[in-house]
Order: sequence, then structure tokens, then C-alpha cells
Amino acid sequence: DETFDLAVAYLEGASTYYVADHVKARQKAAFVHIDYESSGYTPLMDKDCYRHMDRIFMVSDEVKKSFLEVYPECRSYTGVFHNLLDNEEIIRKSKLAGGFEDAYDGKRILTVGRLTAQKAYDIAIDAMKILKDHGVKAKWYVLGEGELRDRLQIKINHLGLKDDFILLGAKTNPYPYYTQCDLYVHATLFEGKSIAIQEAQILGCTLLVSDCSGNREQVIDGVDGKMCQLTPEGISAGIEELLSDEEKCREYCKKASEKLTAEKEDV
Repeated sequence: DETFDLAVAYLEGASTYYVADHVKARQKAAFVHIDYESSGYTPLMDKDCYRHMDRIFMVSDEVKKSFLEVYPECRSYTGVFHNLLDNEEIIRKSKLAGGFEDAYDGKRILTVGRLTAQKAYDIAIDAMKILKDHGVKAKWYVLGEGELRDRLQIKINHLGLKDDFILLGAKTNPYPYYTQCDLYVHATLFEGKSIAIQEAQILGCTLLVSDCSGNREQVIDGVDGKMCQLTPEGISAGIEELLSDEEKCREYCKKASEKLTAEKEDV
């Protein structure tokens, strides 16, 4: 029954619906972190919840563009509010104990993200199979949990990749893994603005990302990372190229670091 000064729906979906319908507040704000249509949301599902908001914040320009194609009437009170990350704290945590515990001496590929359909791990597993067939000495590690774990593990085992594509689960401090990997891969169906990509850039990782909404806003192909098509062939070819060209990787990392510094100064 209490009336608040401000109510914030920080996630799309149920959080936003609840704030719109059940919270009394003088001002209401909603955040949208994903590509609205690609995520499966529709105005029919939302039942005018966004029209009950005083401000709507998008995590990136591409997310804003996608959202306003569906809700053009919300344009006057929709803005962009980028992810806020503590770069110094992320770097500090990356230097703490932790990270890979095996004695592997080949190339390490890392992906961080929930085990959901959006993250397209089934395609990544097929890409790892191609890499193994090509004789590439590498292991692919995934940090994250989700409803697809059992299904993905079955596919991994079926393709004989139990020791090559490794689901490590969720970790309290993932940052040492970033600094210890040779390549960070973020091959997803769609994104809003990936915090995992930002963290990888902060920690100096070489990035390979799929050419999709969200990723295009964070990585410039051939400048501070590489983009690939979301196919097993596209991903595996990108990985082989980067793992065999250390000079190119160093250049990408340098450009990413320069971009982050510039963005921080702008803020």
C-alpha cells in the first residue's frame, strides 16, 4: 500500500509488468537490456506496461532503435543508459587467486554467459568439433549455468568433446579466467550490450564475436576485434585465424584498450 518516490524495473518482462501494475510510485522507470523483438517480446505480452513509465532506459543505441520500431510513441521519454562497470575493481579481482586448474599447455578459448538458446552454444560445440578435426590444439571453456546444461553436455559427449569443450559452471570470480585465456569468443544470436564483452575488453582479451545486433556496437570488425558469421564454419575459421596470428591479436587488444579509455573520458 505504500507509495514510493521512484520505482525502477531493472529487467524487462516480469519486473516491468509488476512495477507497472502493482507498485504505487510518483515516478516509474524501466530498463531494457535486450534486442526487444529478437527476444520474443510483443506489445500483446506487455499490455501497455511501457506506457505507464515516466522514463525508459536502453542499454545501447541499437537496443533503443529496436525498441522504438515497436513503440514509436515512447520516443520522447526513452534514452540510453550504458552499463556501469568498475574497471579498477574488475582488474583487481582478475589478479586474485583462481582461474584454470588443469595443467593444459595449449590454447584456451573462453566464453562467459548463461546456458540459454540466445547464446547459441550448440553452434559453438559444432565449431569446436571442426577445430579438433583440423588438429587445432585448443580447449574451449564456458563459465555459466542455465537450463540447457544437460542437453549441451549430451551433445558434447556425443561428439567426443568431453575434454575439449568444458562447461565449468558459474564462478564467484570469473575475472582470472579472462586474463588466462588466449581468446574470448562471444558468438550469440543477439545481444543488448554484453557485459561479458566489456569485461573481456577491460582485461585485455582478444575478441571474436558473431555479427549480430549488440555485438556490432561493441566490436569494430578488423579494428579492435573480429566478427564472424554464426555458423560452425564461420566461428571455427575465425578462431583458427586469431590463434595463429599473435601480432593481430596484440593490435586488436591495443585498439580495444584505447577505445575504452576514450569512452571513460567521455563519461
